[in-house]
Amino acid sequence: MAIQRSAKTPRRKPSQARSQRSVDAIVEASAQVLERHGYHSATTNRIAARAGVSVGTLYQYFDNKDQIFDLLIEREAASYLAALETSLAGPEVPHRQALRQLLEAAYAHHRLVLGVRLVMRNLPSTAYGQRSRLIRQEMHRLVVRFLQMRGPLPGLDDLSLAADVFIAQCEGLTYLGRVARQPDELIDILTDSLSRYLFGRTGSS
Repeated sequence: MAIQRSAKTPRRKPSQARSQRSVDAIVEASAQVLERHGYHSATTNRIAARAGVSVGTLYQYFDNKDQIFDLLIEREAASYLAALETSLAGPEVPHRQALRQLLEAAYAHHRLVLGVRLVMRNLPSTAYGQRSRLIRQEMHRLVVRFLQMRGPLPGLDDLSLAADVFIAQCEGLTYLGRVARQPDELIDILTDSLSRYLFGRTGSS
């Protein structure tokens, strides 16, 4: 599923390879500045300096930092969801191992995902709300597919509900937990918790 581009993101499209490299450098720099400084301190000056371009060059392609972040979110969401889909293991892989593989893919870019969520929270526009819904819908579809690939799971009849619980547990521990935890620790906790919920009924994990 393609992540739709915001209708409120007018910008000059790069027509040459050199221009495309400049745009790519700016977007990559925006991710690095976002991780290091946070949304409010991620100025266009800082992004341009990190990208190795002039502020004037940056403004040839983007009107403001929010347009840069819009493209960053579009690209990161597509890359993130593709990585999740690639990580889905077939039925020949033991349940617990398959689950951990999915969680490792989900947390591979943990810090940047946190930063992207911060951007989206600071920009409560209709466009960002729609983008957030599309990403969640695609995540839900992938978790349902993961469960379907596990084969029939006794006692787990409503896979849509199970996917909702799966995502809620991940988000709750990651974003709402009282203690900030490192990705490896989150993966360990979620592997144990979700294994009991999803596969405990089968007597095999």
